[in-house]
Amino acid sequence: MQKSPLKTRALIATAATLASFSAAAHHPWLLPSQTLVDGKEGVVAIDAAATEDLFEFDTRGLPLDGLAITAPDGSNVAPTAVNTTSRHRSSFELTLTQPGTYRIANLSQGVMVSYKQGGETKRFRGTAEAWEKERPEKAEDVRVTKFASRVETFVAREKPSDKPFAPAGQGLELIPLDAPVDLSDGDRTRFRLLFDGQPLADAAVSLLRGGNRYRYKMGELTLKSDAKGEFSVAWPEAGRYWLGVSHNTPAEAVNLPPLRRLSYSATLEVRPK
Repeated sequence: MQKSPLKTRALIATAATLASFSAAAHHPWLLPSQTLVDGKEGVVAIDAAATEDLFEFDTRGLPLDGLAITAPDGSNVAPTAVNTTSRHRSSFELTLTQPGTYRIANLSQGVMVSYKQGGETKRFRGTAEAWEKERPEKAEDVRVTKFASRVETFVAREKPSDKPFAPAGQGLELIPLDAPVDLSDGDRTRFRLLFDGQPLADAAVSLLRGGNRYRYKMGELTLKSDAKGEFSVAWPEAGRYWLGVSHNTPAEAVNLPPLRRLSYSATLEVRPK
């Protein structure tokens, strides 16, 4: 079977990121130049990568095909400029025209399929639409895994918004119940974790502080969501933090709803008091 032109490097990179994220080898992130912006220009530069050492450009840049930016008033906005996409880094700029908090996400999704044809096991990786279009008529023992990831960060102009963002209702989402910017060490921030718009209970949440390139220990903190999907973080010290969650839904048998592998990560900045 010919490979679909839709199976671009972005999809392959996304699948690789998701698989490695599950194995805790690489961490995808969006890193803003600053999280709280004052002044007339209100421009933020944001780098995107998936790396072993947090916030270091040691592996590869993230494709920016799935940027979804929500302004404080709930509208969708586009980046001001995409500056570069290179081997180790992707970057863009965003002009904050409204006061309040912006939610900046990079979304990706697709399918990984294994099947048998003529007794031989074959594999497909690409979009769900491409698979349905190219699926062989005599494919047997078809096993589909849907993957989706959301990589986020938050920035604000002048003053953080008081109202939480409305959930999209699809995949893994993190809804900050307190302002996710202008944080200080010693603060406590509450979050709600959602799966397809519903609270996700008993989910393991990983929290890592940047700078692990210069430390022997990762210093990972593990938290768990409660019955309402909620958890809180008491920030132990200043720095940039990576927050990550993964969630899988099993496929019980062939021809039943497919396995889903979902991941979420966010970058948050904590300032010294």
